[in-house]
Amino acid sequence: MNENYNYSYEDEAEINLVDLVFYLLKQWKTLIAAVLIGAVIGGGIYVVKKSSADRAAEELTAQMEEAKTTVEDKQTVAELRENYQISEDVETNMELAYQYRQLYRKQLEYNQNSPIMQMNPSAVYSGELEYYISAGYDTGMIALLYQNILNSNGILEELKEAADLDYQEQYIRELIGCSVSRENDSTINVNNGESLVYKNATVTFTINAASEADCKQMLQLIRDKVAELDQQCRENYEDYEMIPVNDSVNLVASSDYLSRQKSNTDQLNTYRNTMTNLESAFTEEELVYYNRVYLSRDYEQEEEPEETELAGETTIEAEPVSLVKWLVIGIFLMCVVWGGFYLVKYLLDKKIKTPDEMRSRYRLPLIGFVRTEEYARKGLDGWLDRMRSRSWGSGDTPENIGNMITAMDLSKVILCVEGNGPRLETAADEICSYAKCLKRSEALNKNGDLVADAKESDGVILAVEIGGTNYAEIERELEISRMQNVVVKGVVVVS
Repeated sequence: MNENYNYSYEDEAEINLVDLVFYLLKQWKTLIAAVLIGAVIGGGIYVVKKSSADRAAEELTAQMEEAKTTVEDKQTVAELRENYQISEDVETNMELAYQYRQLYRKQLEYNQNSPIMQMNPSAVYSGELEYYISAGYDTGMIALLYQNILNSNGILEELKEAADLDYQEQYIRELIGCSVSRENDSTINVNNGESLVYKNATVTFTINAASEADCKQMLQLIRDKVAELDQQCRENYEDYEMIPVNDSVNLVASSDYLSRQKSNTDQLNTYRNTMTNLESAFTEEELVYYNRVYLSRDYEQEEEPEETELAGETTIEAEPVSLVKWLVIGIFLMCVVWGGFYLVKYLLDKKIKTPDEMRSRYRLPLIGFVRTEEYARKGLDGWLDRMRSRSWGSGDTPENIGNMITAMDLSKVILCVEGNGPRLETAADEICSYAKCLKRSEALNKNGDLVADAKESDGVILAVEIGGTNYAEIERELEISRMQNVVVKGVVVVS
């Protein structure tokens, strides 16, 4: 409370973010432990995911092998259905399960071979070539010629050879693109509504790659193609003009690639779960029929003369599982748990944390701040202790605080020591030795006999210790002072 005998503390306390950061940094040992535990958890999840994917691939391969052994069986579907007594509903479910199996195999093949699925979406090298074209009435046609560069025969093979890519040609088309932006000529009247006249156009080629070298090599091939077409157009069109606008390679984070990766992975899991649920509903006899009639189709197709791959060599590879991904997820989650635990612990700590708390929380004048800490700890812990203490301020000597109290021109002041820590006791004795008007005593809430002495004095000064005095003691002291009309002159904080 203040000299007007009003409440001087608030219900809502402020958090010192700087002190909170130092508090968290001092827990660096447990942070290392949390990182290691997170890595172990992430590795465990990876092992479970990997074994699950391998087991699914092995089961699929085993079913395919079982179906392969029945290819030479000459029984007709009607005879098999009659022998195994398959109902129409079960037959429909088998056809549906087989179709989902085909979708699953195609999706798995795409996920394993597509460059987009192998890229890191947060590190995509994106190259761009942009050209401004103007050729009068022929602008639209010439823009189409530029756009057809990526549709020409052999361009995919040339890009593959230029960048030495391991992807199949049909997947390379996912990495390239071309767009044309045209501007209509409003000064020309065209009677035919289906005809358009453009006064200029902008052609933009885009190349995406996993490495900067691959991106630059593919861009160079496009530049060469553009140069050839540019030379032909200059020879054949009088009003033709082409100006390069942009030629750059940038490292970007592609949200589109991330979305496509997630979508394709989710689609694969959907196909696999649907296929597994349908096939798991079959009885043993129905599974034999399913293998002999439906799964054998794949091997019958592989035995056609134009196929070079042997059916016996067919294997199903497991869906790739990223170890790094699960390690990062495990470490991140454990760091979140670690941070949340210590944040809650910091907020629930009911002891004084910083000198400024006495001013911000209780509106008490800060008469002085005594730093008596001796940094016994060495290394990183000692350095963090020193940095945290420096963030509170330089501190005052007991002599300066004693002189300041003497200058207040008071005849008698009680120094109420809120706690019994050795540092607090020592600092209180030293301050009293420099201020003759100051009398040291226990807290009023611990010794009721001191209240009468405090009422006869000019006021009291509270002496509190960071990390030693809790909020409840201070609030109780202020309540007693208010009820007994004792003026609280200020506070001395000891660290």
